[in-house]
Amino acid sequence: MKRIVPVLILVTACGGANKPPPVPTIALPSGDALKPFDPAHPTFAHPAGVAGFADKVYVALGNSDSPTFRPSGPGMLAVVVPSTANVPVIDLGGSTGKQCLSPGFVRAAGNYLYVSCTGAFGSTTGAAIVEVDPAGNGSVRRALSIGVNPNGVAVAGNRVWYGDTSSDRIFPVDLATFTSAGDPIALGCPQGSDPMSAFRYIPDVAPMGTDLYALCASDIGGKLYRVDPGTGAIKSQVSVGPIATELTSTADGRIAVVNSGDSTVMLITPTSTGLSAQVALTLPNTQNLQDIRARDHFLFTVASQTNTVQKIDLTAQGGPKVVAEANVGDGANPWNVYPLDDDQVIVSNLLTNNLVAITSTCGAGKVCWTVR
Repeated sequence: MKRIVPVLILVTACGGANKPPPVPTIALPSGDALKPFDPAHPTFAHPAGVAGFADKVYVALGNSDSPTFRPSGPGMLAVVVPSTANVPVIDLGGSTGKQCLSPGFVRAAGNYLYVSCTGAFGSTTGAAIVEVDPAGNGSVRRALSIGVNPNGVAVAGNRVWYGDTSSDRIFPVDLATFTSAGDPIALGCPQGSDPMSAFRYIPDVAPMGTDLYALCASDIGGKLYRVDPGTGAIKSQVSVGPIATELTSTADGRIAVVNSGDSTVMLITPTSTGLSAQVALTLPNTQNLQDIRARDHFLFTVASQTNTVQKIDLTAQGGPKVVAEANVGDGANPWNVYPLDDDQVIVSNLLTNNLVAITSTCGAGKVCWTVR
């Protein structure tokens, strides 16, 4: 369930030739490199969201303690060239160190990267949307402190949009001025009537075509909303599965959604008048599906509790099916997956504080796909 710890999103990989082989395991910064607020108490990278830009992969580092995940250092982005083990960082914390705390989602758009910073638990300290210029060593270009704990971040039209971890609202930011662009939009996501158990929140937002798509999860189900990114008007909506966690666009123009509550992958087809949804497949041996990415005719999913990553062929005979799977190790808690090409992927492991590459080329120290 996405809102229990700092969370994030990746962008879909671009087409092209196979990339150079990645380093099998990449250790992330630790100790003094994380600039802990209290040097006497350790902080951990706790990598979450991943995005690609040019030849690099950018990883949001929660920089928090264990096991509470309370921020104990400034939010950071790790800058990774997958074929090397060198990992410099971009400090998102500003002059106080607390401008951005617990960054989760990161997305590339245009010439920049956009990061949503969840902030400190129980307050909005460090809650922010940050624009990062990846040129050179990378730097924060603009930052907006906000009054909610955000989930997701998406650039669509002339707006940056983010969701709320504790309501069904999405918020617009003017891309030109990097200030609030008006009141939030309440999506109207249904929830239960029991005040002790009812909840709803936005686990993800993403641009697709000329529209903005927003997921809403609640105690009684979930919905996907198609929104006009300029006005915030809801154009259409469709029900998805329980505890939907992420969405991605496929090469054929559909939208794929993973549902953690029933371990399903759904495919949603946009039409001129609405949205239609169907369950593409169920992943019965997975628990806590956290992420989904698309590349060409493949989908890649991550299941954090079972420590597994799945490769799904949308064009398989008889319909979509898992064609390969990999286990990234006990206790890894994989969070995001980023496809470098149709075979090689990078996975962020929240609890082992590293990145792992999965390929079909097996060898010593490598995590390899098991063909299904």
